This record gives sequence, structure tokens and C-alpha cells, in this order.
Amino acid sequence: MTAPGPVLEVTSLVKRFGAVTAVDDVSFTLLPGASLGIVGESGSGKTTTARVLAGLEEPTSGTVTLAGEAVTGRSRRARLRRARLLQMIFQDPYGSFDPRQTIAESVAEPLRLHAPGSRKRHRARVAELLDQVGLSRRAGQSPPRDLSGGQRQRAAIARALGVAPRVLVLDEAVAALDVSIQAQILTLLDELRAETGIAYVFVSHDLGVVRHVTDEVLVMRRGRVVERGGTERVLRAPRHPYTRLLLDSIPSPGWDLERLARDRRALDLADRRATPAPKGESTC
Repeated sequence: MTAPGPVLEVTSLVKRFGAVTAVDDVSFTLLPGASLGIVGESGSGKTTTARVLAGLEEPTSGTVTLAGEAVTGRSRRARLRRARLLQMIFQDPYGSFDPRQTIAESVAEPLRLHAPGSRKRHRARVAELLDQVGLSRRAGQSPPRDLSGGQRQRAAIARALGVAPRVLVLDEAVAALDVSIQAQILTLLDELRAETGIAYVFVSHDLGVVRHVTDEVLVMRRGRVVERGGTERVLRAPRHPYTRLLLDSIPSPGWDLERLARDRRALDLADRRATPAPKGESTC
């Protein structure tokens, strides 16, 4: 029996904004049912990478391949194909819901676009999706403003699952939630992956969250991948100084802030020495 190929392949991805390179030569593959974490501090390029995957930004160069077909351009066909295969969940989904619609109406919207069928069939599918993510019928009849943050995130997941995507990109999807609600959403995501075989790209600065929900991890710094590997291996025995710095930045007993500051200065200095100065500019 032939092993399934990657559901997502990213090759030599570059994204520039003027003179600033936000993503620099990023490559990875994602198999069906796998979960990949992308971690780094603000400015590392992880969110820009996610936005390129979702088609919210066009790459400067490089390719994004979904289910064996490169997805580029902003034509209607390209956008529809990408949306059928890949959906994105944001940190705060409130802005992505129409405040004039109920949650059930919002969940039904992509079904009308990507899965033509009768209104009755769509209503039944919406009820199934809401139940799948643990939302009641009453929650479905409510506007977004009447739901809690955790309920809105569940609704966003239900809406994304409606078109049966192959990949779900989650950008800091639990960062704004209380710890107990985070745990509920992460457990839900685990269950959905086991049930549906969907693959995740989980973008987060929280290494504890990444440890819980991912199999492999990319560590990004200043647009580049500085370390990659199995999540447990990377978090237990990091090989790059930046990964060690991220782990040391987690508050713990005996936390040494002075040593942390020294390590960050040393890493920044090493970066400056490794980066050639512009022509005519002294490095002294």
C-alpha cells in the first residue's frame, strides 16, 4: 500500500515587505494527520508564514503546495481551492464573525460557498458541526457578542471544519483564553485530529501549548528557521542558543534574569558579527 504524500509542502518561502525580509527561505512538509508547531518571539516571522499559507499574503518567492498542487495567485479559482483545503483560526475570531449574523448562520456561510446543497442539508450539517465542537443549539442561535471567548473559538473551529479542509492553521489560537479554557480547546483539537485526520500548523509563542499539541516543531528567529525536529527532542535537548533562550525565558523557581539578559546580548552580538555590514559601512 502506498504511503500518503504530504498534504502541505512549503519550499524556499520568502516574504519581503520593502527592504524588510519577514520570512527567509522557510521549507517544511506536513503529512495527513500530523501537527507542526511554529514557534518564536514577536517579529520572528511565524505569523507572516501562517498568513502566506492561508493566502492572506502573497509570497515574494517560493512555493506552497496543497495536496500535490501549487496554490498561487489571487484568482477566484485559486482562492476557492485553497479555502477548500486549508482554513485558518485566528487568536481572536470575534472580528471574523459578522455581528449581524447568528453563530449558526456564520458557520453555514462557507457551506453555501463550497458545498452546494439544500438549506435543510446545510442546517443539519451546521447542527452536526456545533455538536462536534461542544456548542449547544442555543449558542448557535446567538450573535457572536453573546458568547464567551472560548465559545467563539469553538464556533470558529466549527466554521473552519465545515468544508472538511485537509489543513488547519492556528495562529495563537488559545493565547487570549484563560488557562482552563485553553485546556478545553486543546483537548478538543486533539480529539478532532484523531477523528478526522486533519493536519495542523500551530503557530504559538507558548512552548507549553506547542508541547501538548504538536509532533514536530520549527523554531523561527528573524524570519529564518534556526532549529527543527521532533517537539519533545527540541524542547528537552535544544541545540540552538535561541531555542535554549526561549526555554530559559519561561518563569520557574530560581529564574536568573541577569543570566537571561546576558545570553540574549551574546546571541544578538553573534548575529551582528555573522551579518555582513552594508558596503562602505564599518563593522568597528
